Amino acid sequence: MEKGKFGVRMCFYTVSAFLLAYLGYSTALFLLAGVVILVEQNEWAGRQVIQAICLCVVENLVSQVLSILSPLYRVPLLSSVWGLVVDLIGSVLGILVLVFCVVGILKNLKGQEADIIGASKLADWAYGIAKSKSAQSNE
Repeated sequence: MEKGKFGVRMCFYTVSAFLLAYLGYSTALFLLAGVVILVEQNEWAGRQVIQAICLCVVENLVSQVLSILSPLYRVPLLSSVWGLVVDLIGSVLGILVLVFCVVGILKNLKGQEADIIGASKLADWAYGIAKSKSAQSNE
């Protein structure tokens, strides 16, 4: 695995990004993304960090939407049901983020693309990488 301008291996940045995404440290994750994208200028590492950011953003967005709907806790008949729904959604989302982060970490340690569903397409779009449909069907 190649080293960057600071002498740090690129997989260290990407593994750190997935760990920060799982832990929910979005500020530190965006600072790390700034270092990888602006200073190191490594395309592979940049795409991996963008995928980690996508995981963190999706988890935060779902959490915010559920908190906006928190007045449903005040409705007497809905409060217990809504509590179960929020707990279920939070648990499933937490497990999905954990699984995607572990897969991303394991693949990045091998020097491979994380290929997080949806996030990999966004990362490719951010770097201007467009795969034609015929090229994707040939793979």
